Amino acid sequence: MNRDVVERVRQELDRSRRTLLTTHQNPDGDGLGSEVALSAYLKGIGKNTLILNPDEVPERYRFLDPAGEIRFFDDASGPALVRGCDLIITLDNSSLHRLGKMEQSVRDSGGVTLCVDHHSTTDAFWGINLIDESACATGEMVHDLIKALGGTLDTASAVALYTAMVTDTGNFRFSKTSPRSHRIAAELLAKGVDPSRVYEQVYEQQPEGFVRLMGVALSAFRLEAGGRLGWISLTRRQMIECSAEQADTSEIVNHLFAIRGVRVCVLFKELPDGMVKVSLRSKGSIDVHRVATTYGGGGHQNASGAVVEGPLEAAVPRVVADARALLS
Repeated sequence: MNRDVVERVRQELDRSRRTLLTTHQNPDGDGLGSEVALSAYLKGIGKNTLILNPDEVPERYRFLDPAGEIRFFDDASGPALVRGCDLIITLDNSSLHRLGKMEQSVRDSGGVTLCVDHHSTTDAFWGINLIDESACATGEMVHDLIKALGGTLDTASAVALYTAMVTDTGNFRFSKTSPRSHRIAAELLAKGVDPSRVYEQVYEQQPEGFVRLMGVALSAFRLEAGGRLGWISLTRRQMIECSAEQADTSEIVNHLFAIRGVRVCVLFKELPDGMVKVSLRSKGSIDVHRVATTYGGGGHQNASGAVVEGPLEAAVPRVVADARALLS
């Protein structure tokens, strides 16, 4: 971790009267876990801290925030909350547009801005950038940052960072998983993390409708490019019929990797406004992030996403063609 950047972060934290922590739209385990752990450290050193996100915390991650301290931005109170912070830290997100409805308020805030992220693209907006593309998760970076600042972790913060790392590495199987990742995970386990409980909370709390929808999705998957590309499309009608309109479907696509030879997977989900959410996954050196950024999305080399123009019937062949090109 760059010592000069860490020292500048320390200086800005010392100066700050109120610090805002945020992450991307549709917050995931990495963004939320990083926020929870960094917030606990900042409060521990007496800093006034607010976690404010573009969207609500998904149900499966609410165990990270039992007191309900994480707030989500609304047009009535959100802009004033952002203006009231003189230091804004974005975690697991370097793209302003991925702040969604918070974007303009952050642009207009006038405060010091800090980006802590492990993605490969960074907007020029952020005043301070703490970027490490080799990190398996932003949670890994937050762990190192807290230690570099002289902090320690309690059990709740260790659970938050372990959740960040588990979810962003696909249970420590994605390509950026490293010896360093496992050393940090071991340290977090020593702090009292129960890995079986984390797994149960994140992956085994789905409603009945989600499981029914998963069955519908997997029964109609398609293979292309000689069996190297698999994709699934889900319509609004299917989600409504399964009572799974609010389900997080992004992980369903990973099941296609169980098929021998599949290297790239894509899931299309029709949204209420006619747009289409696209989740892309890949193995090895195949970079699905290239496809996601074409449509204004982001993520990682092996796991990315975007929201594209509908209708679903038009979005599927367009994105499938782009994904197929990665295999040529």
